[in-house]
Amino acid sequence: MARPLTGTRRATARGHYRALPTAAGAKGRTAHVFADERAADAWLAAGIADLRAGRSLLAPDPADLAGARPRPARRGTEFRAMAGDWAVEHYQELRRADPAREASVAARIEVIATWMEARDLLLETMTRDQVKALSLFLARGQGSPTDQRVPDGLDPDALVTMDEAVALPGTPSESTLKRRQRDGLLQPQQRHDGRVAYRVGDLYSSAVGAGSPGGLRRGPRRTHGYAQQVLQDFHWVFEAVCAYATDHGVAVPADRASLELPLTDRPASPKPQLVALTTCAAMAGRLHVVYQTALWLMRILGLRISEAYGLLVEDIVDEGPGRPGIVVIRAQGGRRFAVRDRSSGVVTVTDRVEDLKTRESHRVLVAPPALMDLLRTVIAVFHTAEDGTVNAHARLVPGLNRADTSGQAGFRAALRVAAVAVNLPWLDDEQGEEMLSITPHSMRRSVITELTWEKVEEVQRKRFAGHAAGDDVHHRHYVLDDPTLRPAREVAEVIQATIATELLAGLAVPTPLRCTTGHQKALAADAPRIDAELAERGWLMVPHADGEPLLAAQEVARELGCTVQTARRWMADGTVPAIVISDRPRGAERRARMVDVLAVRDRLEGRFTLVDLAEELDQTYHTVYQYVRAQNLPLQKLGERDSVVPPATAERLRAHYRAQADLHRRAVPRSVAVITLQVSLYAVDRLIADGTLEEDERTHDGRRMVTRASLAKAAARRTASGKRSSRRSPAAAGEVIPWAQVRATTGLSDAEIDALVADETLVAAQIDRGRHITRRSLLHYLVDRDPDRLQLGELQAS
Repeated sequence: MARPLTGTRRATARGHYRALPTAAGAKGRTAHVFADERAADAWLAAGIADLRAGRSLLAPDPADLAGARPRPARRGTEFRAMAGDWAVEHYQELRRADPAREASVAARIEVIATWMEARDLLLETMTRDQVKALSLFLARGQGSPTDQRVPDGLDPDALVTMDEAVALPGTPSESTLKRRQRDGLLQPQQRHDGRVAYRVGDLYSSAVGAGSPGGLRRGPRRTHGYAQQVLQDFHWVFEAVCAYATDHGVAVPADRASLELPLTDRPASPKPQLVALTTCAAMAGRLHVVYQTALWLMRILGLRISEAYGLLVEDIVDEGPGRPGIVVIRAQGGRRFAVRDRSSGVVTVTDRVEDLKTRESHRVLVAPPALMDLLRTVIAVFHTAEDGTVNAHARLVPGLNRADTSGQAGFRAALRVAAVAVNLPWLDDEQGEEMLSITPHSMRRSVITELTWEKVEEVQRKRFAGHAAGDDVHHRHYVLDDPTLRPAREVAEVIQATIATELLAGLAVPTPLRCTTGHQKALAADAPRIDAELAERGWLMVPHADGEPLLAAQEVARELGCTVQTARRWMADGTVPAIVISDRPRGAERRARMVDVLAVRDRLEGRFTLVDLAEELDQTYHTVYQYVRAQNLPLQKLGERDSVVPPATAERLRAHYRAQADLHRRAVPRSVAVITLQVSLYAVDRLIADGTLEEDERTHDGRRMVTRASLAKAAARRTASGKRSSRRSPAAAGEVIPWAQVRATTGLSDAEIDALVADETLVAAQIDRGRHITRRSLLHYLVDRDPDRLQLGELQAS
């Protein structure tokens, strides 16, 4: 069930903190700190309404934010307001892009608006110099360390302690200030009272981060600007908003027609390298078969990662073994997509969308025979039922934790680990960073590069990649796709020839990694069948040692009939001899030889563990274990938390619990007698002493028992005596005496009176929830036992 949309409310030292998701279902958050609680709650309520309606969040009034400067008299148009109107028109009304792009642009607008508001700049005052300053800020990072933005009312030369510093409006946390001090960006000073202090002006320098034009920056300092492509995106957003403002009559300065973007100082990314098929095969050996399937779809067919994870089984047309197949590209999957409904405009989040990046991305490809062999195996193992029925609506790349969902994040992480582990041939120690530039998109680039080297025509390459054949009228309207797929088949033949030359064993690279472990919950339930199918086809490689297969913990658990946790524990403590395998993409793994596992299974056959014996005896494990310890019975240790019960001990335990069962069949504890007879425990002991109740053996925990037969007789006599006394209705005849009066008359305690009632010397009667003794039985008792206490006046009346 989805989490309810309520937002975050928190009171901080700076003001009233409010936060909401950037879009419905998104993980990103938009947060603001308000000076006034009413304004904060109003923004939160309006934001919740906007998100539920599928609209974008509106920015709060800057004057309502904590630490905001008093707003000057309005003399122009604010960028934030105009940008919000433009974004609504561009993305929500005209539907020019998806919600993900809208959220990205909203972040760009926030950076630009914050920078301008820190300088009290409006659209009418964004001259050439101001636009250039904005571009330099985006390209070079935080700007000059001496650029101060001290709020009004604060003395820049005042000295404050650390506690006073973090309480100032807009300052970072104490840990951030300490980090700036370690980096040498914040110089401590000494106050007149000897305490370490900091100058207010230094705290608000952009080098520290409190007064930076781009807003408060927490955590490690960014030492460079945005990438050149991101800088161009900022420039596009700014110019689009300015053009929108001009259309609405805003006098935006037009003095920057010749102004160019600065070059960013961000370090250049590693230059992409072609990833050869042999390198892909080496990495595939360190991926399980599900990730191998995604890898080869991208490397052989040039698919984007979302296109690979968007394929369904029905999108594959198999023309038979040894022949090429047809693959229809028409959807994206493998991650969460924000989709806006075309009629209502409501934004929803889904794992698969029936849409692609561009209109030209919709295409039909021909898969080489080598790839079809691999896909045929995937469909047979993962998507075919026992009766041969194929689930055509399932996603081709199986889901690992949930059926037909997600997968991109896990694949990217696994690909990075495999790339680091593989010794790429063109790299040396100084080029280590190049190796980490291998991404899913590198697979797509590599196959297109190889087609270029093989002299495949440009139009064929572009249509294979899902690109427009050209920008002119000729290519856009007169170069059509061939319904017989002749160009696509020619491309498939070129790729098949390359595979046959470089990968003699095909694309299904044997791997020791399983896709059915506890980390892949969606496949783990069917692990025995899937692993057997893959191993039979030679795709899943079972490690061997001394000619014996090495079993993982899950397989050991199946052989021994225990849980996976128990199998891991036995492999760790030596109960099951294990071998540590460290040649893995991540960490090490214990595996056990098949012969050792079978030896342990033979040793366990016919024997009972303490857990098994407790289940047989219908007792809790701890009850049986405590009895074994109390009697000092021998056990054979089996791992750290279980034991095998020797035959002699097992027979002793069975005999003991049989005797206890017989005892409970013929006797009950004294507490049961108390409840049955409705007397005190002392009365029960008196009945045992005078022979009315027969005592049996004690239980193993020391409880005293009385026989069921004697208890039944005592209960019957008690019932009979109660019936005789009720025939005359002593309450109505006034022939009963209250319990307190009996106690005063006889001088006996409650326990002694209970004992007399139990042996029927006195006859009790329950009247109006009060206990009484019949007058006749009390007179007989006093005459026989204590005639001196006989009150002839009251007791003998009538």
